[in-house]
Amino acid sequence: MIAPLALIGLVALPVIVAFYMLRLRRRDLPVGSTFLWQQLVRDVEANAPWQRLRLSWLLLVQLLIAAIVVLAAARPFTTVQSDLAANVVLIVDTSASMATRTDGEDRMALARERASEVVAQLPEGGRVTVVAAADSAEVLVSETDDRDAALEAIAGLTATQIPGDLTDAFALASALAARDSDSTVVVVTDAAGDDLPAVGVGAPILVRLVGETDANQAIAALSAVRRSGGAQLDLFVAVANTSTAQATRRLEVYADGALVDARDLTIPAGQRSEALIGSVPAATRTIEARLAEDDALAADDRAVAVVPAEEATRALVVSDGNTYLESALALLPRLELYAVGAAGYEDALEAAEEDGEPYGLIVFDGFVPDEPPAVAALYVDPSDDGAFGTVDGRIESPVIDRPDPDDPILRFVDLSSVHIGRARSIELADGMEAVVVTPAGAPLVAAGEVDGERTALVGFDLDESDLPLQVAFPLLVSNLIDSLLPIGEGILPSSMRLGEPIRVRVDPRIDRVVVRDDDGTSSEVPVIGGELTLPGAERVGLRELTAMSENAALDGQVLGTTAVNLFSADESDVTPGDPTRIVDMGRVPDDAGPGGQPARAEWWWPLALAALALLALEWVLFHRPTRRALGRAFGRRPQPLAGRAP
Repeated sequence: MIAPLALIGLVALPVIVAFYMLRLRRRDLPVGSTFLWQQLVRDVEANAPWQRLRLSWLLLVQLLIAAIVVLAAARPFTTVQSDLAANVVLIVDTSASMATRTDGEDRMALARERASEVVAQLPEGGRVTVVAAADSAEVLVSETDDRDAALEAIAGLTATQIPGDLTDAFALASALAARDSDSTVVVVTDAAGDDLPAVGVGAPILVRLVGETDANQAIAALSAVRRSGGAQLDLFVAVANTSTAQATRRLEVYADGALVDARDLTIPAGQRSEALIGSVPAATRTIEARLAEDDALAADDRAVAVVPAEEATRALVVSDGNTYLESALALLPRLELYAVGAAGYEDALEAAEEDGEPYGLIVFDGFVPDEPPAVAALYVDPSDDGAFGTVDGRIESPVIDRPDPDDPILRFVDLSSVHIGRARSIELADGMEAVVVTPAGAPLVAAGEVDGERTALVGFDLDESDLPLQVAFPLLVSNLIDSLLPIGEGILPSSMRLGEPIRVRVDPRIDRVVVRDDDGTSSEVPVIGGELTLPGAERVGLRELTAMSENAALDGQVLGTTAVNLFSADESDVTPGDPTRIVDMGRVPDDAGPGGQPARAEWWWPLALAALALLALEWVLFHRPTRRALGRAFGRRPQPLAGRAP
C-alpha cells in the first residue's frame, strides 16, 4: 500500500525523456552566398525541435532514480501484525543505573533505540504517550499519532543520577489504560532495582530490556565521626563491588579540596571493603571520597560529607557499666557525656536541674525508670515495661530479618553478619516503629515518638551479641542518637539522598532562598509563610542555601549546607534485572492481551538509500573528470588529458 497523491511526481519521467528528445536550437546567421544551399537545408532539417529517441544508459539511470524517489515519497508499506494495542504508553527508565556506560555499551543510547523501535511498530492509526521515569514521571508527548514528535522526544532523553522509582509512571499508565481499554504499556528499562507499586496496571505490559554489564564499584558509605574532645576526626568509607569478579580500586580522600589520603582497596565479588581513616584534619568542614579511574557508572564513584560544627548536648548514661556502649557514645562530638548507676539516677536529675544544666538525652542500659524522662531517651535491653512498650519474656537466638537499607537509622549499617544470643520479647507502644526485626516480626531495634518525646530502643543486651565487635556498631549508635537529637547545624540535615525533597522552616522575613550546587548551578525557591520546600538534588555534591531578604541582617546569610549522595545499592548494582516482575503487573483477563493489531512496515527508507546509491553511481560513471581520475587510479594504460582517446 502507498500514499497515492505522491504518485503525481511520476510526471517527471516524461519530462526527462522530453529533454533527451529535444534538439539543440542554433542561432540564425546571415551568409554571403547561397552556394551551399543544399548543405544549409540539411542543417535546417537537423535543427528540427524533435529527434528520434536513442538508447542512453544515462537516461535509463535518471529515469530509474526519479521513479524510486517518487515511490519513496509515496511511503509504500506492508501490513504486519503488532504486539501493540491502538493506545501505547511508552515508559523509558531514566534512573541512575541507565547511565551505565562501558567501551561496548551505552545503556541510555540502547534505550533510545529500543523506544524508537516501539514507535515504528505502532499499529495503523495508533497513539503513543512517551513518559520519562526516574523517581517521578514526566510526560514528554501525550497520546499523539505524530510519530515524528514521539521520535523527537525520545531523542532528547538522558539518564539522571536519581534512584529509580516507577510508581508514578505506572500510576499514570494505569489511568490511561482505564480511559482506553485497547492499551499496551511498554517499559524500556534495565530492571535494575527500580521500586514498583504494589498494585497492577490493568493493561498488558511489555518490557524491552537493555544492558549487559555488571562491572561496577561504588562508594557505599561515607561518614565522619569526631572523637571525644574534637581533637581528631575519624572517617569511615565503604566501597561495594556489585560485579561477579574481584576488583581493586584506588580510593582518594579530599579534605576541604586537599588530598589527605589515597589507598588501594581490593573488594571481593558481590561484597564491600571498609576503611577507617584517621588522617583527616580535625578542622575539616567538607570531605570528598573518590574512586580513581572510570567504571560502568560514574555517579556512585564520588561521595561527599559535611562535618557538623561541635554543638554538645548533655547526655546521661544510666548503667552499671557497659564499656562498649560508653565507648561508642564517647565518639560522638554532639554529646557531653556523663554516667551514673541506676541507684543515683534520681539524684543526678535533681542536681542537673539545680545547676540549670538539664540533660537533653538519657541512655538507659538494662534499667527502666518508674516515670519516663521528659527528654529524648534510648533504652538498651530494658528489663521492665516503659514508654517504648511492654516486655514479655525472652527470644532465644533471634535471627535478623533483612532490614530496609533506606531507613535513616540504618544508614551505612550492615547487620548481615551480626549474631544475637537472646533478646527481649517486646510489644511496641503507639508511636514506636520497628527498624530491625526477626522473621516473625519481633522488634530488635525501634524508634519513634511517645507522648511528644523521641524514643529509641535496642531490645537485647550488647554483651549477648557480637554487634559491639562489628564496624556497624558505632554507626548504629550514631544514627540512633541523630534520630533523638534535633538537627545540629543550620536548617538542613548533614546528608541527603539524590532526588529527596525536604520541607524546612525559616525566618518569615526571608523572601527567597538561593540553592547553590557545587557544579555551579543555582536556583531560587520562594518562602511562603516562613516555610519552603527544597526540591530534590539531581547530582551528587554539596548543596548550600543562602537567604534573600529585604532585611539587611538576613540577606546573604548562609542557612545551611548538606551533602547529596546516591548511596543506592539497587542503582549501583547495574546488573540487568528480571523483567518478569514488571510484566506480572499487567493484570488483564485471560482472554485479553496484546497482539493481533495491524501495523505498518514502511519501505521508504531502503528506497531512499537505493536512490542515493544510483545517484552516486551516475556521478561516478558519467562525470568525465571523475571517470578520468578513476581511470588513472585503477587503469593500466595512460589516460588522455584532452582530445579524443586513441
